[in-house]
Amino acid sequence: MSIPESFPKNISSPSLKPEISLNPSSASNKYKNNNNINQNKINFQINEENDDATDNMEEKEIDEIAEEEDELDDKNKENEKEEIQPLNANQEKRSKIERLFIYLRTGFVWRPIPKIKSTVLCLEISGGIFLIIGIVILILSNQIKEIEIRYDNNPECIIGQRCNINFSIKEEMQENVFVYYRLKNFYQNHRRYIKSKSNKQLKGEILSEDDIKNDCEPIILNKDLYEGIRSMNETNPNNILDPEGVAHPCGLIAKSYFNDTYELKMKTGDESIQISDEGIAWSIDKKKFKNSPNINIQWTNVEKERFIVWMRPAALPDFRKPWGKIDKTLKKGEYILTIENNYPVKSFKGEKYFILSTVNALGGKNYFLAILYFVVGGISIAAGILFYFGHKRYNSDSNEKTQKKD
Repeated sequence: MSIPESFPKNISSPSLKPEISLNPSSASNKYKNNNNINQNKINFQINEENDDATDNMEEKEIDEIAEEEDELDDKNKENEKEEIQPLNANQEKRSKIERLFIYLRTGFVWRPIPKIKSTVLCLEISGGIFLIIGIVILILSNQIKEIEIRYDNNPECIIGQRCNINFSIKEEMQENVFVYYRLKNFYQNHRRYIKSKSNKQLKGEILSEDDIKNDCEPIILNKDLYEGIRSMNETNPNNILDPEGVAHPCGLIAKSYFNDTYELKMKTGDESIQISDEGIAWSIDKKKFKNSPNINIQWTNVEKERFIVWMRPAALPDFRKPWGKIDKTLKKGEYILTIENNYPVKSFKGEKYFILSTVNALGGKNYFLAILYFVVGGISIAAGILFYFGHKRYNSDSNEKTQKKD
């Protein structure tokens, strides 16, 4: 077979011979591109290897941290178990009250959040209770029968003398009628006055001047009481106490002891009504007073209940104190009160009263306590009403504002 002449002889089959470029610049560019591609492949492989390495490092670090945390948790749990074991042993030994206290202190917390309804309800209920108590006290006070006579302004009653005062009882007074004296403008609550006494001496101890100087100042010696003071031992003919001797009892409270006396009898009869001084002092106060072993150095009987009553200072400048008790019924009629007026009150612009009064379960007549309950109950009820209407008003305003915003 012959090759035609028109077909070029220098062209061979593409499958047998590669095409060779005769341009040198194009060959170099192809070489460079091939190098760049290979370099990029290498860099990509390196980056992938680095990423894998960093990921492996991070995973290792995370695993190490997790292991450390697990170890710490295990150690903490072991320590807690070690601490709990002795605590449990101690708690078993503790009493139920201690366990309850620990539970209330640590495990039980009550924080009530009051609402307007509960607050108003509490105020109204408490106010009603106070008003009821005030009404009960007022009713019981009105049931008490009382007669009060002022005698310091009576021209017949002169200091150091006896005087008679006529009065009438219009309603029968049942037995256990108490006799009181009342003083006005006498401040027994003064700090210096209250401190001026010796508790050891009142318990019967014989003390020296140095022992009582700080407690009883300024009434320390017998001459500080009054001149010519006598001993309580009336059997001793020469019972005038040494002016330089220690006053027994000493102090301002003892010196100002109320010493007026009262006698009561009916106008139609000659016999006096017995007024007993027993049962007028507190039993706890009786244990605090005892006479001295040597009564010759003592100017008054400290075990006498009238003295014990006086030694308990009053809180207010207007006060009454029990002087005695009548253990029989006082009938209606005219009576004569005989007073030995020994206690001066003009120096402090005071007033003196004689009082006869019955008692009930709450004691004597006490309008002040009833008024106090009324005031507290009224304030509580008024506060509840104000809270309710105030909440209703401001709450409705807030609702309107929220509705407008919507």
